[in-house]
Amino acid sequence: MDVNEKIINTFLNSKNYFTIVNIPFKVKGPKGGVNYSNIDILAVDNKNNFYDFEIKWRSVFSIGATDKETVESLINQLTRKERKEKIKELIGDKKYKKILVTTRIMFGKRKDKQEKFIKRFNDKGIDIWFFDDIIPELVKNIKILGRYDEEILQIIRIIKQFKIDF
Repeated sequence: MDVNEKIINTFLNSKNYFTIVNIPFKVKGPKGGVNYSNIDILAVDNKNNFYDFEIKWRSVFSIGATDKETVESLINQLTRKERKEKIKELIGDKKYKKILVTTRIMFGKRKDKQEKFIKRFNDKGIDIWFFDDIIPELVKNIKILGRYDEEILQIIRIIKQFKIDF
């Protein structure tokens, strides 16, 4: 699990989601070859709602106005048949939400452009969550006098304790 996935997993756990990370599955290529992919996070909340998370951190990269290939590639990643089969193997026929977690900058700086890309994903049944919203919420909930065994939370606590301002 990369650090971006770990941040989201930590956030979900702080919200009492039960998570399974890095679930591998086979992907069949167009020429019959086999490769491997993975589900970044499969989660269930305390209301028994299931979620399939794909995590993509982008700090400066944004999808170009005509970069349909990147958008379709991400949509395909979350909707491919083999991924659905693996999730069904794990949770049965229960419904689940597909969620892409990324940064707002990935969809460009202009609000109208962001909304266009978000709509494209939403039309394919994929919700978008943003690191831009998750990180501040995670930081806000960390108490300096708290005890945190999870390293992401402890790092945030230390930064807050020493009043490090970025």
